[in-house]
Amino acid sequence: MTKENVYIIIPVHNRKVITLKCLATLEDNGDLAKYYVIVVDDGSTDGTSEAIKSLYSEVIILEGDGNLWWTGAVKKGMEYAYKNGAEYLIWLNDDCYPQKETIPKLIKTCRTDKQIVAGAQSLDPETFQPSYAGIIVRRNQIVQIHTLKGLLECDGLSGNLVCLHRNLIKDIEYPNFKLFPQYYGDVTYTHQAKKNNYRLLIQGDAIAFCKNDHPNISWLNPNKSLLSYWQDYFKIGSPQYWKAELNYYGEMFGFRGFALYLYQKIIRFWIFFVIIKFIPSSWRQYLKKLKHELKHDSSCL
Repeated sequence: MTKENVYIIIPVHNRKVITLKCLATLEDNGDLAKYYVIVVDDGSTDGTSEAIKSLYSEVIILEGDGNLWWTGAVKKGMEYAYKNGAEYLIWLNDDCYPQKETIPKLIKTCRTDKQIVAGAQSLDPETFQPSYAGIIVRRNQIVQIHTLKGLLECDGLSGNLVCLHRNLIKDIEYPNFKLFPQYYGDVTYTHQAKKNNYRLLIQGDAIAFCKNDHPNISWLNPNKSLLSYWQDYFKIGSPQYWKAELNYYGEMFGFRGFALYLYQKIIRFWIFFVIIKFIPSSWRQYLKKLKHELKHDSSCL
């Protein structure tokens, strides 16, 4: 079977079982036979690459030294695909399992216009509630949005499952690994695409199952010590890594984003963190539930 000129890029690190399940899903869907698949193994020590070579010899494996993180691994895969003439590139996280015809649907949408970047709607496999999709910027807030029908425009796409045309690389090059090694490389890159006249679309009928493992850091749920929260600011693998989150706000809001980051993520969080310690746990849980319901109502468009 002749493969289409589409390359699926999967960054992995020490999650052999999860990675193999992802590849098995692609095989069951027919995507493995239809498209080129690149696994960027960033220094796994659990036998991930060996298992892939044994079970899926057609999969292209690119090796990293353990310092690529998500963005560096995706960049490495994109460079390989671009140099080998890929027309369309697909980002796919190994814990994201596309349903049958999901990837073809994304490609079909992108083929209507090379200026479209299309992302799947991810659902939690246990609750079937939306997990990942995209974001919009509302005044001074970044809001997660989802859709289960039609196409929904957004200001940034989650990198769990995204399709883009090779022209985007020619226009804005590759995701910024230095500023966003693990988190926010996907949203900032697609946001830059939008600023370069690309349309960012969440495709509601292109479904993938992916559990939301992004920690819900909230002053209503101070479940760690003050020291642990502080240390997270300096860990590359943390969503609170200061360099990535600070520049994320800068990308979304411009110069005022740095002030917003300082206020929203540093000053306000720590003030409320201290105050909330004196509020009974039952009250905190009620406020947290109410906040979640209000957020869910406003984000499911």
